[in-house]
Amino acid sequence: MPAKPERLFPASVRTVGLASPASLPDAARIAEARRYLEEACGVKTVLAPGALRRGPMKYCCGTPESRLADFHALLNDPRVDLILCTRGGFGSAHILPELDFDLLRERGLPVYGYSDISALHLAMLAKRAGIPVCAPMADGLPDAMKRPEAKESFRTVLRKRTAPRKLRLVPAEGSIVEAGITGPLVLSNLTVMTTLCGTPWMPPLDGAVLALEDVHEEARVLDRHLTHLIQAGIVAQTRAVVFGYFTKCGPKPQIRRLLRDFAAQTGKPVFRGLAFGHEHPKCAYRLGEPAEIIPVPNTKA
Repeated sequence: MPAKPERLFPASVRTVGLASPASLPDAARIAEARRYLEEACGVKTVLAPGALRRGPMKYCCGTPESRLADFHALLNDPRVDLILCTRGGFGSAHILPELDFDLLRERGLPVYGYSDISALHLAMLAKRAGIPVCAPMADGLPDAMKRPEAKESFRTVLRKRTAPRKLRLVPAEGSIVEAGITGPLVLSNLTVMTTLCGTPWMPPLDGAVLALEDVHEEARVLDRHLTHLIQAGIVAQTRAVVFGYFTKCGPKPQIRRLLRDFAAQTGKPVFRGLAFGHEHPKCAYRLGEPAEIIPVPNTKA
């Protein structure tokens, strides 16, 4: 007798649409993800027509027009209950000017992804359209779900909560240590958020708990981006700033110094240790959901 499927989504999600609004994914990894979703998780999948199509720019999937058409095709498909992005990279910002936010608002679909998908998520918040969910993407989903904490967060991220989601985090060195910090949780890749400043796709962050991550950047580049967020008045809007994974960024001593200087300069409560970004475990978070920070001591030497 075949094993009973393990449900990763609410019962209302019967069909998952896969789109590539950014870079081209590996076809074998997407095939593996579809098998996992259909055989292990019991949901149907619909692959957007151009989701595996190589485009003229090697760092993007297809063209901006084809990626936009793919996203709209999934939005217009009545079978699709949720959109799972295949991977990050670059390209999500290209589709924002022509994206039908009215249709996305009407459908109210969850859109899962992270990294470059932050551009789409932030725009969804700004336009109050759909449900942006920071979560593992299709090209790494089977591997990500091997971590119990990631799987549990993925399974429960769409549930309605009666209380703010509790985040147990370590105060950054030199930061204000304050308990009971609450606010809507907004997560983004740092580089992507910086590029959206001054555009219609940047949402207000009044009272937000802002979580940031990045990958493959030197400390001086991260410093440039953080400085821009400070000087653009973005950080001033927030209640607190949280740092997730800064994967293959460095040198690490400079990263630690950068966080300390950031906390001192902004006077904001600053925390680290959120399972968010380009490492494991990759937990799932709904942007805009109420969150409460629980400060915990640093147990690492």
